[in-house]
Amino acid sequence: MPALSRDAFLAAMESRFVGCRHSDYPMVRNIYAGTATRDQIAYLGVLFYHFTKATPQVLSTIHARCDDRRIRRRIMDTLIDEDTELRCGSAGHDELALRFATRFSGLSEAEVENHPIPDSIRAMIAYRFTVARDMPIVIALGNSGVASESHAPEMCRMISDGLREHYGVSDDDQESWIVHIEGDQEHAGTAFKTVLDHATTEDLQQKMFWCIDTYLTHWGNFWRECETGAIGKRAAAHA
Repeated sequence: MPALSRDAFLAAMESRFVGCRHSDYPMVRNIYAGTATRDQIAYLGVLFYHFTKATPQVLSTIHARCDDRRIRRRIMDTLIDEDTELRCGSAGHDELALRFATRFSGLSEAEVENHPIPDSIRAMIAYRFTVARDMPIVIALGNSGVASESHAPEMCRMISDGLREHYGVSDDDQESWIVHIEGDQEHAGTAFKTVLDHATTEDLQQKMFWCIDTYLTHWGNFWRECETGAIGKRAAAHA
């Protein structure tokens, strides 16, 4: 099968998101509507922290493998956003995620750090590192920027609006969500351009489709796990 044209490849990627975007999941919609429980949101905060804290290492793994100076610079810009306060947010994104998790749940930093993480979320994090280590650079970047960040801004906006309106969370306490509204839009645009410019063979395009499908499956597991609200009695008492 020959490689798809640029326009056909873009359309084929975007078609895979139908019904599987972050904002399609009940957890996100329920926060926006004010019907999610505080336990569910607290658990989301804990899981999102554990997801977020791996991001700089995932990106640096890709960066270390990349021989193209221009692509390496794009990775570095994203890495600066994720791990520092220099471009996007008042602190690294993992610090902001930890701030939200502790303030909303009432757990200490150590309790968030040591909170039991289910196998499905551990598998999701392991998948990210596998892609960063083993997939072609262009596809590894697409896994983050295309398969997740491209539809993250709407999810973060819905969560942020819901937290503010229904749960009384100040913008300072939920900066973890706010920074991704514009930041991920920029990262996604960079990733889409990189993938469309460089994934011009049938093999690379099929690898990109596999990553999109696989990562969306992991994200579905993530959002369904949040719905269980498995945050623990201590956090519920503080919420």
